[in-house]
Amino acid sequence: MRIIARLDIKTGQLIKSIRFDGTRKVGDALKFSELYFENGIDEIFLSNITGSLFNTKLDLDLIKNIRSKVQIPLSGGGNIRNLEDAEKIIESGCDKLVINSLIHEDLDEFNKIVSLFGSSSIVGSIEYAKENVYRSYYKMARELTGYNLEDTIKKYEDIGCGEILLTEISGDGTYCGLDETIIPIIKKFQKSPILLGGGFNTFDQLKNFKEVISACVVSSALHYNKVNIKDLKKNNF
Repeated sequence: MRIIARLDIKTGQLIKSIRFDGTRKVGDALKFSELYFENGIDEIFLSNITGSLFNTKLDLDLIKNIRSKVQIPLSGGGNIRNLEDAEKIIESGCDKLVINSLIHEDLDEFNKIVSLFGSSSIVGSIEYAKENVYRSYYKMARELTGYNLEDTIKKYEDIGCGEILLTEISGDGTYCGLDETIIPIIKKFQKSPILLGGGFNTFDQLKNFKEVISACVVSSALHYNKVNIKDLKKNNF
C-alpha cells in the first residue's frame, strides 16, 4: 500500500483545514516536501485546497521548486478550470492531476484533459459525508454533487479517472481514524484504484484496508508529527 502525503497549499505555504473549514498555516511547503521525500514517502499531492472558492491557482513556481528537490511522483490540483490549467501543472513538473469541481461543472473540459493526458494521469477527488446516506461534495465540501457516493464513484470510473481519492469530510484534520464503514462500498468498485484519506491516526488501522485501497493519503498526522513515515513504511501491509 502506498503512503501519500497531501500538502494543502496557499500562497506557497503549507496550510491545513479541519473538516474542510478554516485553514491554519503550518510552514514552508518546499521544506515539508523535501522532508517527506527524504523519509521515504511514496508520493506527494499538492492541493490548492481553497482555489475553487477564491479562484486562485496552484503556484507553478512552487511545483517547479519541489520537482527539482524530490524524485517521486507529484500530483497537483485545485481549481483546474480548463485544459490550459492542466497543461501548466503538468509542464511545471507534476505527473498527475487531482480534479474534483471541474467534473461537476464542465465535463466537456474535463474530457479534453483526459483525452490529452490519459486516464493514468487523472486522480478524481471526491469529498463525502456520512449522513442518512453517503453524500458526495465538491468545491471544498461546500456543494453537493447531486449523486450519492456510489453513483459518484461509478461516474468517475466511467469518465476515465485513473484513480479515485475519497476523503471523509468529518475526518479531515481530526485524527479520528479512517472511515471503516466505507469498506463495503469500496469493495464494489475494482476498475479504478481507490485512495483514502480523512482522519488517519495510526498504521495499525491500515490492516483493515489492505485488500480494498491502493493508497492511504495522510496530511495532519504527518504535518504535526503524530506519525512517522519510516514507521509507516516499515509496518506497511
